[in-house]
Amino acid sequence: MTFSKRQIKAAQAGSETSDFDSLFQENWARVCALLFRLVGDWSEAEDLALDVFWRVYRRPPRSNLNLSGWLYRVATNLGFNALRSRRRRREYEEQAGYEALEHASPSDPAEVIQRRQTAESVRDTLSLMKPRSASILILRHSGMSYAEIAEALDLAPGSIGTLLARAEREFEANYPQSDDR
Repeated sequence: MTFSKRQIKAAQAGSETSDFDSLFQENWARVCALLFRLVGDWSEAEDLALDVFWRVYRRPPRSNLNLSGWLYRVATNLGFNALRSRRRRREYEEQAGYEALEHASPSDPAEVIQRRQTAESVRDTLSLMKPRSASILILRHSGMSYAEIAEALDLAPGSIGTLLARAEREFEANYPQSDDR
């Protein structure tokens, strides 16, 4: 949709609000629909659409420009910015949650001591094991897949399951047994 020079000049001058109102009413639904397809949330799409129209009201584009195209380009850019912002916010929140869990200390001093003793027992047991077996256990319990373990230790991927089972048996045989483990 293109606009007459009179409509563009009126929008730029800000003197005839009825022309801006007609521009707003003619494009509101399409701009909102475009933004909704981008961000997937109707209320956020409406907020972004208001920002688009605020920008055209505050600082209209050049008069020789296709105003509809300009509106859609600005809407698309704002939609993509909102998506990037949402992704960054989610990453920051996940990182903050991870760090909070990582550095959170239990309120019970006995639990803190128990965790330290368990960690020390695990380290001692791993030091008694064959280095390859200890490495396989550490890598697997760090969340690595069999293929990743095989690549990291330069082993055949088909042998990781067997080697892991042997390492677990070796660990269980060397780990100090207690009632509160």
